[in-house]
Amino acid sequence: MKILLVAATHAEVTPLAVALTLDLDKHRHRYQCAYKGHEITLLITGVGMVATAFQMGNLEAKSYDVTLNVGIAGSFNRAFAIGEVLNITTDCFSELGADYGERFIPLYSMDFAKEFDNGIINKNCEIQNTSQTTNNHIIHLKQAKGITVNTINGNEERIEKVAKQFSPDVESMEGAAFLYGCMLKEIPCFQIRGISNYIEPRNLNNWNIPFAISMVNRVVVAILDEFQN
Repeated sequence: MKILLVAATHAEVTPLAVALTLDLDKHRHRYQCAYKGHEITLLITGVGMVATAFQMGNLEAKSYDVTLNVGIAGSFNRAFAIGEVLNITTDCFSELGADYGERFIPLYSMDFAKEFDNGIINKNCEIQNTSQTTNNHIIHLKQAKGITVNTINGNEERIEKVAKQFSPDVESMEGAAFLYGCMLKEIPCFQIRGISNYIEPRNLNNWNIPFAISMVNRVVVAILDEFQN
């Protein structure tokens, strides 16, 4: 299989790189290797949806058999434990729109920018991942709904407002851009993320990024090991 692994930062895939025997270099975006009969490409996009969208836009349509987004996320949902690994099947550009007084209006509910997305984004600026798989390590992951943000939520009033309007389980800074790029290019894709923190007034003492990275990388290696050539 031709498999693309996409991450925002080198740090989020360092354990995976060890398993793939790749030497990471902070100045490189793209790596290639063979792993158990698979052709693996690792793409480091940079942080945020703009950097991710740019890198995803450079991919050729149907150029990979499957694409995995590997990273961490913050959780609105306390039912998910720190370090738990999830399959984000719905994601949302939650800041794309306009403020009307106290009300936020998603862009796609205003009939803007619908000409070029092939119906991938709904009126709430959500993307539903329709990719299918027989890989049990993906199938058995809990599914979650995400939002993708430019600013990590850490203000209590803002958190309550976002939670009420979008009912997200998690947030990241790249997820929706990844799904959007893959679905436009018709590449099967899965967004696999480990929970590093809860969305609350910002307190880094409650975060555990190393644990989340370790857990998500462990799951992704298991996913790769199960894929059939």
